[in-house]
Amino acid sequence: MTWKSYAAVSGATVLAGWLASASPSNAPVQTEAPSRPQPAPASGTASDIEQQAMRLQARLRAERGYTEPARDPFRFAPRRAPMVVRERPVAEAPVEPIDTAPPAPVVSLSGIAEDRVDGRIERTAVLSSPQGVLLVREGDEILGYYRVARIENEAVELVPLGDGAPRRLTFK
Repeated sequence: MTWKSYAAVSGATVLAGWLASASPSNAPVQTEAPSRPQPAPASGTASDIEQQAMRLQARLRAERGYTEPARDPFRFAPRRAPMVVRERPVAEAPVEPIDTAPPAPVVSLSGIAEDRVDGRIERTAVLSSPQGVLLVREGDEILGYYRVARIENEAVELVPLGDGAPRRLTFK
């Protein structure tokens, strides 16, 4: 289809829609004004509704009087006196020393390597810690917390730099 045929089809569609929505020309014309429906004769229920409406209106009129608000957001009340708390005697708990030292770093033994140097065996321990892999020998400091005391075939003995018991790491 070309643009001319699109234009023709679109125009025909618009014209058909306009003609379909237009009011029919042969519709009868009203010459008289429509009459208002007559109210139904009052019955028992209608008078009851009127009584209820009058009662509600009287109640609304009575509540319209001004009342002082319970709270004024622009004025502050005077301060209240502070509450006095009575202290009860409390039995004192036994005082135990609190350890304020940071926890020892988590170190585990991953492996042990042996080298022969001048006829003697030198061992190097491979330790895993949160900071990474550590290769240590006897006498080295680890993470500023431990010193390597001894490296054996399947274990490493670590001594804390401060106070504390030695720690022995073995393979899992």
